[in-house]
Order: sequence, then structure tokens, then C-alpha cells
Amino acid sequence: MKFNRLLLVFALLLPASVFATAQNDFDLKRGVNLSHWLSQRGERPREQMYHYVTEFDIIMLKDAGFDHVRIPIDEVEFWDDYGAPREDAWMTLEKALTWARRADLRVVVDLHVIRSHYFNAAHSGQENRLFEDPAEQQKFVNLWQEISDRIGHHSVDWVAYEFMNEAVGDDPEDWNRLIRQVYTSARAKEPQRTFVIGSFQWQSISMLEKLWVPEDDPNVIISFHTYAPFVVTHYRTSWTALEDYTGPINYPGLPYPTDTDFSKYPGELGEMMRGNQKPFDLFAALEELKPAVEFARQTGLRIYCGEWGCYLAVPRDMRLAYYRDWVNAFEALDIPWTIWDYKGGFRIVNDNTAEIDHELIDILLDR
Repeated sequence: MKFNRLLLVFALLLPASVFATAQNDFDLKRGVNLSHWLSQRGERPREQMYHYVTEFDIIMLKDAGFDHVRIPIDEVEFWDDYGAPREDAWMTLEKALTWARRADLRVVVDLHVIRSHYFNAAHSGQENRLFEDPAEQQKFVNLWQEISDRIGHHSVDWVAYEFMNEAVGDDPEDWNRLIRQVYTSARAKEPQRTFVIGSFQWQSISMLEKLWVPEDDPNVIISFHTYAPFVVTHYRTSWTALEDYTGPINYPGLPYPTDTDFSKYPGELGEMMRGNQKPFDLFAALEELKPAVEFARQTGLRIYCGEWGCYLAVPRDMRLAYYRDWVNAFEALDIPWTIWDYKGGFRIVNDNTAEIDHELIDILLDR
């Protein structure tokens, strides 16, 4: 899966490479999100967290060739309704960090969902209160103080903190003000820890330019997420309007057949389909990443794709073609990444059968 000459020429025409950005000892390249373990467990029994991911999984990921994992954690898993710590979750996280260190895998601990903010609140009928309630904002800052108290003894070379996953709202300045607050508090407590800060509106690439970033701090990584083309990567996903479309899908090229009658799909689904009926391929992926590379050049900060992936409902050949294109794009621009996800709906390992998707892993690791 080597880049052809045309791809390399295209990459050189981009504004800059993230090679030129600031560096510290917390380096990332290729990682995996350990989702639905300490976050978004759904209706699965709490005891499942003890064996959903084990040290054998960590060893397998290292042996496969990954260099880090991102561990999403949820407030409800680590604190009860009264704010008391749930010791079983803290024990599990502590084990995970120890396993990862033994295996020489770095870890990004990501506060994924908190009680006052959920990135998919609008689709699920919930309401976010974080940006309207100063008490919730202070609580958010305090959560990170407690997280630091619990896991701050782990080496700054091997564990990083991601303040929150996919902030959403009406005004990016709401997020910027909160980021300043939590960053200032956390940096006073841990001067050398690497902090991962995500852009607004689901960590969109387009919102990077509106993100506040600290000055003269090499221990900061800026994160974005991309699932482009969304109507392909989220085909038939139950948590989006795309669950109601069961017709054909295509990748690369136009997502839908040219004769698709979009008027048959009303509301959010129809708008989403019409708005995304444009061709997508490797070169579109490179174009998608250009603002991230430019942001890294302008700020001197490292950039990182914390989530990307393609849902299992997408036909196998198209799904693998998507992964090939995005790996090529990330490699051409030297952008580190973490795929979504390990055992969930975008998985590389089947939780029910323990079957490993070696073909996909080989694509991801450019073998």
C-alpha cells in the first residue's frame, strides 16, 4: 500500500506538514479506541467491565503494531449520583494503565460523556446543561482534579488527558472559556502532563480555526475527528437518521446512485443524503485534512485525529477501500490517529467470537 507519485505530489502542495510542529516526549502514531468498556456500556451488566478488555487485548494490540490506545471514560461509570467514586471503575482503569505501560502502549484517557453534556444529546432527546450552568462547569473542572488525584502518578511520557469528547453547542466561545478554565486548573496541578484539546462541534476540522489554544506549551495536542463521508461511514447506524435508509451505498465515488429520488426521504435523513451526494475518495480525504495541517502550521502545535472509522453495515469491499484511502491520507500528511473502535460497531475484533480482522489491521498498519 505505498503512495504513488501523484499522491506524493499532491501532499507536497498542501500548506504544511505536521512534521514542523512542536514536539515533546508523548508521541503518537497509530492507535485504537477501547470504546464501550468504561464508557457507553448501554444495558450490559457492570461486571462486564472486568473482562471486556483484558491484558491479553493490550498485548495483542501492541504485537499487531499499534503504539497507543485511547480509553473513553464516563462520569456515570466513575462517580455515582451523589458524586462518590465507584471504586470498581477506578480499579479497572488503574489496571488498564498498568497493562499498557508493561506493553509499551501510550494511553490517552478521554472524558467521553459527563452528566451535563453528551455529544449526541440532540438525536437522543437529551438536553445539555454544561454551557449554561456555572455550577456544572466548576464540577467539570473538579472532575479533572479528581482524575489527576487518581492517575496522576503515571508517567507523563505514557499517559495523556483528553479533557472532553466532542463538545457541542451554539457558540464555540462557550467551549473556549471552559477549556481555559480546566486547562489552567489542570496545568497548575500537573505542569508536564500532555493535554489533548478537541475542537468544537464534534471535534470538527472546520472548527479548529475557532479553537482557543494555550501559548508556549509544547505539552498540548490538538484533536479533531473525521468520519467523512458521513453518509457512508454511518450507513444504517441506529444513533443517526441514517438508520432509516436501507438502499444501496457506494464508496469511492458518489455515495448514492445517480437516479436516487431524495424526495422519498423526508426530514433530517433527506437533507443529510442530499447534502452529501458528492464524490469522495483518497484525494477528497486529503482535501478534508488540509485545514488541520494548516492549523498545525500556524499554531506550532501537534495535531491528532482521535476518531475515524467505518461502520460494519457498509459492504466489506467498500469498507476496506475507505480504510485504505484514509490510512494513505494520514500517512502522507504525517497525522497520527486512533481508529474507532476495538470491539464495537466499527470493530477490528469481534467480541462474540474473538475473531481478529487481520485483513483490516494489515491495511491500518500499512502492511
